[in-house]
Amino acid sequence: MSVTEYVTRLTIVSAHDLPKTDRISTIDPYVVIVVNGQKFQTAVKDDNENPVWDESFYPRLQKGQTSILAGKLELHLYDEDTFSDSYVAKYEYDLASLTAAQLNVPLTFNLEYVKDKYKSQGKSPTVTIKLVGLVQSFNSMRAMFGAMPGFITDDVNSACYIPIQDTQGVIYVGVEYEKSGKFDFKVYVTRPNWPIFLDMLVMSGCQSTKVLRRLHREGRQVAPGLVAYEELKLDDVPLGVDFNNLGLVLFDSQPLACTNANAVVTAHGWRGAMTFKQACKTLHNVEVDLHNEEIYMTVDPHEALLLVDYDSDDADIKLAVLAHPATADKGYDLTVRGQSVKKTSELYVPARPKLGGRFQVTRLYELDDLQYGTRFEDIEIHRFQLSNPRHYTIQGITRIMG
Repeated sequence: MSVTEYVTRLTIVSAHDLPKTDRISTIDPYVVIVVNGQKFQTAVKDDNENPVWDESFYPRLQKGQTSILAGKLELHLYDEDTFSDSYVAKYEYDLASLTAAQLNVPLTFNLEYVKDKYKSQGKSPTVTIKLVGLVQSFNSMRAMFGAMPGFITDDVNSACYIPIQDTQGVIYVGVEYEKSGKFDFKVYVTRPNWPIFLDMLVMSGCQSTKVLRRLHREGRQVAPGLVAYEELKLDDVPLGVDFNNLGLVLFDSQPLACTNANAVVTAHGWRGAMTFKQACKTLHNVEVDLHNEEIYMTVDPHEALLLVDYDSDDADIKLAVLAHPATADKGYDLTVRGQSVKKTSELYVPARPKLGGRFQVTRLYELDDLQYGTRFEDIEIHRFQLSNPRHYTIQGITRIMG
């Protein structure tokens, strides 16, 4: 029987009221952490009896038989010295005593001196730590899904790829572990031009969800046996999140229309390359945000707007989908004809007001890293009819929290 192994983010937050180790100088403290045989060390804080580290590590921990965790966490406080560092104080924490309520909140412990001579200073040193999130490690995930048909593992890069069973191997969810202990969730489509529309979202407690998207025209080998034509990644997912609140939605998708972006901009009077000031003077029937230097042009009345967003270097091309009954069962995409594309999408719940509330934007697409010289003629706006939504959660697919 395999043992469930977790990864957590252990943060050494700070220490307080640390003693001197000699008569001349203030302590130069650092902490050595030992967790079930794994060893980590913080940076040194020079001349500081109340140091703040806020430094994170990612140890592997084992699940207890009757508790959340098993094993021991050791904290060893040292004073750095030119010739020989001084061992000052310690604390040992039985991980089996950790409760669910103690996850994701600071825990402060009273350090125990290792030498009686430090007691005479009358100080009461403490250390504050935080344990954030418990997710199954790569080894644990690999053991759990090893017998699943279609399951793929990449041992070199510590990644597990789990097929969504009712998609006949078309959709995979990847859990990709980094050497630092962090990890990414990604969704992969393994067939080109498959008639589905994918979305990822944070289902509660978040007003916007940012998804990184990539389209691989020729396919990209993600791992041995796994070639992806499309991939999605939730951006900036914190380790302590409830993965029951991270959702994946699949729709059946049928194409409705494709509009060339050049047709949109020329209808508003766009000619050649324009600065923001030139665009404001030349274009007609557009909406202008002077403060943010954005130009809005209608793609579909009440449904979508093409947005040219001027920044310090160049102009970014975006597509704003409006909150309207007509867009409730439609999907949109912004892409570059014939090219692999990197882009982002943001979902706003509730819709985000733009231009003083005249527009309510529910989704924003942005093309990233456009090749220099990309023309409006190369950019396409696609619209799809969506049906048959299927809802999943990251926890339900991966059982990442055990």
